[in-house]
Amino acid sequence: MPEATVQLLHALTDVPAIVLGRRSEVLAWNRLGHALFAGHLDFTAADRVAERPNMAQLVFLDAHTRELYADWHGKAKAVVGNLRLMAGQHPDDAALHELVGQLSAKSTDFASMWADHRVKACATAVYEMRHPLVGPLVVTQQTLSNGPGPSIVVATVSPGSPSAAGLSLLAHLIRA
Repeated sequence: MPEATVQLLHALTDVPAIVLGRRSEVLAWNRLGHALFAGHLDFTAADRVAERPNMAQLVFLDAHTRELYADWHGKAKAVVGNLRLMAGQHPDDAALHELVGQLSAKSTDFASMWADHRVKACATAVYEMRHPLVGPLVVTQQTLSNGPGPSIVVATVSPGSPSAAGLSLLAHLIRA
């Protein structure tokens, strides 16, 4: 992972952030990003290549993540659109094709959405989340990318909103 990406992730202490590879694998996350997106998983899993969580797999195959998004279908479509975009940009990526095959075999929802053939880059999206520790949150997920390397997904909330209070509470809970 580029040093600049590592530095940016460490600088984002009050903003949930995760670093994703092109196959949606979690390369790193900050504490708040882990707590928001996958607090039910081991924080150190992203450090072990063989155990890295994959956000596409989590969206389609993990009950916790499925419940996390109030509009799961919208989130799932964005994940499929991004994977299709990556497959088009990297047609020789065997690991990406293996991921698509695995998701198609294990999730009829994924198979149906993949068969739709829509390609959609989703750099910014607003999602309502139902977080198990802090309740409902409305977050804007933004994907920051600098070329072919990993991307950083950050989640922001409207200042002064109930979501800001919820995110602040989550930050307090993970520091306690």
